[in-house]
Amino acid sequence: MKKITRLISIQVDDQGRLILPPELLEQYGLVSGTTARLDLTDNSLNLLPAESTPGRVYVEPTNACNLGCRTCMRNNWDEQLGTMSRQTFERLISGIKSLSPIPTVFFGGLGEPLSHPNIHEMVARIREIGAEVELITNGTLLSNDVAQWMIELQLNRLWVSIDGATAESYADVRLGDKL
Repeated sequence: MKKITRLISIQVDDQGRLILPPELLEQYGLVSGTTARLDLTDNSLNLLPAESTPGRVYVEPTNACNLGCRTCMRNNWDEQLGTMSRQTFERLISGIKSLSPIPTVFFGGLGEPLSHPNIHEMVARIREIGAEVELITNGTLLSNDVAQWMIELQLNRLWVSIDGATAESYADVRLGDKL
C-alpha cells in the first residue's frame, strides 16, 4: 500500500476538467500542452508526471578511484581515467535548469565522486538550481570537513558502498582499504 505523504484538493469545473493548484502544476512540470498520465486502479487515480521529464540525472564526475577493488570492472577496460571539466559541468547545469520539474542529480558511476577536486563546488551548484542531490561513495574519503560541507549544502542522500560484512571479506574485495 502506498504511503500518502500529502493530500491536495482539486476541483472539477463545469466542463468536467480537473483544476490543479498552480504549485502542483509547477512541481510536476505540467505546463500548457504537456501530456501527463493517469494510472487508474479500481478505486484510485494516480497522476504521473510527464514522460518527457527525467526524474533523475546520473552524473559521473570522474571515473578515477582511490581503491583497486578486485571486483571493479575498471580492471578489465582500456578507458583513460579522467575528471569532468568545468565547461562540461556548466553545460550540464544549463541543461538541468531547462527541465521542469528539475530532476534529482545523482553523483556516482565507476569512479569515486569525492576524488574529483571540485565535487564540493559541483554539489553546491546543483543545490543552487534547486535540485535534490545524491552522492555515492566508497567512504574512504569521508572526513569531518567533507561531512560538514555535505550538511551545510544539505546533501539530500549519501550512499556509502561497503563490499563485505566482515573485515576479512571487505579486505578481500576492497584492496587498499580496511572496514
